[in-house]
Amino acid sequence: MTFRTLRILILLTLLSAVAGMTYWESMVVRNWLRPLEVSIYPVNGDGTPEVGKYIAGLKQVDFQEIGHFIASQSERYRGKGLPPVIIRLADEIRTPPPALPEGRRSALFAILWSLSLRYYAFEYTPFWSSLGTVRVFVVYHQGEEGKPLQHSLGLHKGLVGVVHAFAQDRQNAQNNVVITHELFHALGASDKYDSANQPIYPEGFGDRGDGPRYPQHVAGIMAGRIAIRPDEARIPAGLEECVVGYKTAWEINW
Repeated sequence: MTFRTLRILILLTLLSAVAGMTYWESMVVRNWLRPLEVSIYPVNGDGTPEVGKYIAGLKQVDFQEIGHFIASQSERYRGKGLPPVIIRLADEIRTPPPALPEGRRSALFAILWSLSLRYYAFEYTPFWSSLGTVRVFVVYHQGEEGKPLQHSLGLHKGLVGVVHAFAQDRQNAQNNVVITHELFHALGASDKYDSANQPIYPEGFGDRGDGPRYPQHVAGIMAGRIAIRPDEARIPAGLEECVVGYKTAWEINW
């Protein structure tokens, strides 16, 4: 056997192992066969003492409303039979996740970036105890007033999410909305907003009763905004102003 052949066999073995673990994780988590476990890994995105102080003050209770939201919303579709949701605050990670450059990206680039993020998760989180766990890396920034942060994202393959959040106590509730949005991406949900960031009717709307279409009073979690008018929407103050829509519920197997 030549060295080249051996190298190809090793690579194929590794790829097969990754594919097998990805399939197993997806089946277990997507079918809600056991409690949903979510680990929140804070990252100092600015590398400043101010953000470091904010991260040091984070507590696990700061994220528990995410689990309560998932449990309460699931009852609308599955009753009370859903296994519990466990949200854990993990240790801070000093190295930020690989950045997703702005602008146009090819399909090949997206695949390579996805693999680099999954390798990052493998390198900086415990392997065995993380199997079947959704890992969300929350990169905190001080930010500038009126200036949005980098785009957050969640990957269904690998059960990984990256959230860019504000290191400000007054932003904690809205940070949890973004974390939940990306968590649902990792569970298989798709976005429900258009290129102008407007909620798509009807799957992106929170209110779907017999009343007027506008203004809405709650946001579909995968739309991320409350539709006020056809050309205006606002960010919800917190998860209390969000719901899981019917299409999102179907996508995450509720």
